[in-house]
Amino acid sequence: MRNLQIIFEGKYSWQPWLLLLLVPAVLFTLWSYFRLAKRYRKTRNRITSIVLHLLVMTLSICTLSGMVFHYEVPNDENEIILLVDVSDTEKSSSEARDKLVKRILDDGRYDNYKMGVVTFGFDQEYAVPLTYEVNKIYDAYLEAAAPDTSATDVASALEYASGVFEHPQTAKIVLITDGKETDREAETVIRSITAQGTRIDVANVASAYEGADVYVQSVEFPEYHINTKEDCTIVVNIESNEATKADVTMFDNGVAVETKSEIDLVVGEQKIAFNYAFEKEGLHQINFSVAKTDDVLVQNNSYTACYYLEVYNKLLIVERLEGESDALVEMLGEDYEVTVTLVTDTNEKTGMPKTVDELRAYDQVILNNIANEDMPSGFDVILQSYVSDYGGGLFTIGGKKESDEGNMVANAYKESDMYGTLYQEMLPVEAIRYTPPMGLVVIIDSSGSMGGTDNYGETYLRWAKTATLSCLNALSERDYISVITLDDYQSVILPMTPRTQDTVIRDAIESIDFDSASGGTVFPNTIYRAGQALLTSEYDLARKHIIMISDGATSEEDVQISESFLKTFHEEEITFSFIGVDMREGDNNYNAMKRLTDAGHGNLIVASGSALLNEIQKELVVTKVESMNDDKEFNPIIADVTSPLVKDLERYKNDKGQVDSNKLAVKLYGYHGVRARENADVILKGEYNVPIYAQWKYGAGTVGSFMCDLQNSTWSKDFVQDENGIQFIVRAINNLMPSSDIRVKDISYTLNEDNYTNKLSVFSDLEEGQWVKASIVEVENNVEVGTPVSLNEITSAEKAQLREMSCYVTMPLGLDNNYSRCDFVVKKSGSYKIVMQIVDAEGNPIVDGDGAVVPSSVVTFYKAFAYSEEYIPASQEDNAAATQVIEEIAQQGQGAVIQNLEDPVEVYEGFITELPKSFDPRWLFMILAIIFFLTDVAVRKFKFKWLHEIIRERKEKKKAKKD
Repeated sequence: MRNLQIIFEGKYSWQPWLLLLLVPAVLFTLWSYFRLAKRYRKTRNRITSIVLHLLVMTLSICTLSGMVFHYEVPNDENEIILLVDVSDTEKSSSEARDKLVKRILDDGRYDNYKMGVVTFGFDQEYAVPLTYEVNKIYDAYLEAAAPDTSATDVASALEYASGVFEHPQTAKIVLITDGKETDREAETVIRSITAQGTRIDVANVASAYEGADVYVQSVEFPEYHINTKEDCTIVVNIESNEATKADVTMFDNGVAVETKSEIDLVVGEQKIAFNYAFEKEGLHQINFSVAKTDDVLVQNNSYTACYYLEVYNKLLIVERLEGESDALVEMLGEDYEVTVTLVTDTNEKTGMPKTVDELRAYDQVILNNIANEDMPSGFDVILQSYVSDYGGGLFTIGGKKESDEGNMVANAYKESDMYGTLYQEMLPVEAIRYTPPMGLVVIIDSSGSMGGTDNYGETYLRWAKTATLSCLNALSERDYISVITLDDYQSVILPMTPRTQDTVIRDAIESIDFDSASGGTVFPNTIYRAGQALLTSEYDLARKHIIMISDGATSEEDVQISESFLKTFHEEEITFSFIGVDMREGDNNYNAMKRLTDAGHGNLIVASGSALLNEIQKELVVTKVESMNDDKEFNPIIADVTSPLVKDLERYKNDKGQVDSNKLAVKLYGYHGVRARENADVILKGEYNVPIYAQWKYGAGTVGSFMCDLQNSTWSKDFVQDENGIQFIVRAINNLMPSSDIRVKDISYTLNEDNYTNKLSVFSDLEEGQWVKASIVEVENNVEVGTPVSLNEITSAEKAQLREMSCYVTMPLGLDNNYSRCDFVVKKSGSYKIVMQIVDAEGNPIVDGDGAVVPSSVVTFYKAFAYSEEYIPASQEDNAAATQVIEEIAQQGQGAVIQNLEDPVEVYEGFITELPKSFDPRWLFMILAIIFFLTDVAVRKFKFKWLHEIIRERKEKKKAKKD
């Protein structure tokens, strides 16, 4: 008891003054006592009476004065848990962290706080239970067993710490952490903690892995379906915080398949591509490891991913007329389960699917010469869902039909049929008539020889301006133009500019001094610069063309060099034409320029006046791409030479035996004119960049479109019989297959992966007595994960054993959660197979009439785990995010962020160390006064002996009797 105070709480303010009555009361009592004769004063009863009388008066006066006692007692309900992050990221700052723990304990040892320590990483250890012996806590904390430090779960640690308090309403958790969370989020549990009255302070002990580190960040597989023995590109993303060299090795199911040695790594992220072909179907555990000496962390030098290579070969071919798919079926061979149906077939069993679930029985739908108008009503809707929602493959093939007049016209990819339809939306190409964009570079010779005059008295240079404007007027709004002047040097008057910017272009042309011609005529550098402008243009140019306006007065050496440049540019599909000024057929300049236009596969124009304008118009008009282009013999151009679809296919050879690596050897003789959609991957193309085969991702699936037919027609007669054409189509179909099983299942699921912790949500329609049986198998050891553990009732020994397990279940699928949720933990690098199966009441599989397990009742999937996020070095953005987490925890926890780790005064703010108490003695005083008054009356009225007198008298009697 401390700070005792006497307070007067009477009804009236004058009541304390009644204490002054004690003075006359004592004086009156003593005056009356001393008036008695000595022989009466010194008697036992008189003295007793006078004392009792004084006590009665004193107690009565104190009662009347309103006297109350106030005092304080120590508060023994204040509790503080230091929740200390000892995860591996905190190792570098462990000294600062432990010093902070000691300071907090030192400051709390004298105020009757009950304190304890909980350490945590992925799990928790109650290092020091709550105790008043604060001076012993620090040493016990240092000697306590450590939790699992390979991850950081702040949320679970807060939950655990809040459960150890005896008086949570007067308790505080002091969270000491770097704010980095690998599992769960602290904010999800704070509200329930503060609801019980517990506050949360946070101390930010910043941490970082010090030193150079290289780590494997992730692995990227192709988004399309991969087939066995088919080359694909697997990309590994590696992050480094220094420029260094390292060896990177790829493993497939534990076998090293390739090592890239001494790779130059820069600071930041880089992608390293590995070309690989899987040899067999099934699960492939892909590992990438980085070998580097003096790496600060070895835990993140290896990354595990898994890819399940599954066979998808069920095809549905929809054809317009019976027999149109015979050539395609023959191309596919015996490796596919092919179902062919007429688009008009309404048979319930063999006809067109009517629901998306019926379509999901197939891995890919092939529409062979199918127009939008051919489809049954509503088929486009279920087809879109099949591709976009479920990931089914779609392959569309061109074709023709006979018109009412008996002519062959386009059926598939027809503009009037496709415009604005859902079918068009799904395809990587647009059925539209258009003029492919052209890039034109006009070279104007402004050398001294262009100062001459023609028959009309106009200078050649002025005549060149008229020709330039004629070129401009001949262009369409989709085209682009650049202007360069030529003399001893070259000057770019106008960089490549859209034709739509008419004013800008004309102002640039007018800026040329057409009245002054000077300097020499140097062709090569100007031609080279014009070609480079076309090659490096940011615009998508279907045709690239150079027109030079000159009198052709240049040296033979310049002609030879220019001729070489133009031959090289032609390989890049750049053409060259020449408009001759004052030039006649057969003269020396004409013959020299003819050599250049032949090398550039262009035209030599020597007309004048209106004839010149007509020639320029013909020169620059690009034929519109029509819906159907017959009699167009060509070798398809490979637009993407890196595509696995064209690998090893035979390339075109010219008459001289020279190989063109950008063209296929097999020919086509017609195509449907379409335009590639933005983001589409064009694999094969024709003239003017018209796509022949293109594909793209559409939602979860992939759609490919072939702009020719496959009916052994005049268009594709070579393609469907040539091994290269067959190989291309087979590869294209395989490439469009789903990346995962799209069959209808009675079970669906979602998996939420959060570092170590995994939450599996299961959705199923169970019949009476059915339940979902699930298992998790560690693939490497083929060991099934054991029985679930309850983290709420686990002993210390069981917890230690749990830390050694690679995988365990914390919440199984069961009746209590209606077989809808399973929580499990994966801590070891590797691949894990999760199997869910609907079974009957006795646990037996669901079987069909033949006794076979119903496929839709079983779902199997795989997940891989590489390493804990604990071992990812933090960036500046990560540290900023961690600081924000700390501030949010303190704010939501109704506490504070400890600003000064040297003086953590915030920890003890808000605590009440002394509890105020009060005692009202007036009832006691009244009772005692009455007792003393009655005793006084008894003493005066009766003569009695005191106890000690009675005892003494008995002793004397015994002695006398004995004597």
